[in-house]
Amino acid sequence: MGVFPETAIFKRFGDLSARNLLYLQAELFHLRAGLLHLEKANMRDEKDKAEKWARDWFQIHKSRQDGDDEGNQWEHFMKIREKLREYEKALLRAHKIASMEDPTNSDLGSLQTWLEEEKRPLWGQEASIWGTTTEPADRAPDLTALRTRQMEDPFTRLVMTTLVHPFFRLFGRRFRNPHPVLGDYVYADESMRNFARFIATFFASIMLIASINALWVIPTMAGRLGAISAFNILFSLSLLVFAKGKPIEVFSTTSAFTAVQVIFLATGVGKAK
Repeated sequence: MGVFPETAIFKRFGDLSARNLLYLQAELFHLRAGLLHLEKANMRDEKDKAEKWARDWFQIHKSRQDGDDEGNQWEHFMKIREKLREYEKALLRAHKIASMEDPTNSDLGSLQTWLEEEKRPLWGQEASIWGTTTEPADRAPDLTALRTRQMEDPFTRLVMTTLVHPFFRLFGRRFRNPHPVLGDYVYADESMRNFARFIATFFASIMLIASINALWVIPTMAGRLGAISAFNILFSLSLLVFAKGKPIEVFSTTSAFTAVQVIFLATGVGKAK
């Protein structure tokens, strides 16, 4: 976990956090009700003082120093201030923890495999938090990782979480040495991201070349229009896979791709024929 923060996976304890917030909220609610009750009582019994306190902080603060019974109102508010500070800190912590990303199945699987080694680093009941390799779904539902892998698009995610394992079994182990400290085979995230970018760039160039060649080879206009439609659909889907494009980006890029084919169809093929 220290070497690879992606496998530093912990339970959020969201239920306990919510319960703590509910208790603090209930305490504040009752403290607020008590403050309103004191304000009404002081307004009824000491109207002049109460009106001064409502307009001048120094007067209500001074009432406690003077030993007035009505000074309990300020002391009560001091309790509210302390409890409110605790509540707000807990609320912000809960929000920050809840916004942390879930671990990837690949990293969780690596941790499960490590926990099931012969040395068995954990023996207690807490080992069940992460599940097992035989029952990976039997785990705590609110797990989070200290750091998640940066996977900008679905294809990069596929490479980093799924394809890396068959690639290692088929090719990687032949020219890869184990990590000198961990004794296991390790692939850097940046290397896998670079590989994904290379494949995406190669595929993008092949798409345009293939479409132009297809338009040149297909003899009929109906066939060419069908090829343009097919390549456009494939191109727009590839944007979602390789680039995680927004709808407007997919639309504009596909339009530009279509324009290139149409121009070639109108000029290059037409003149050749």
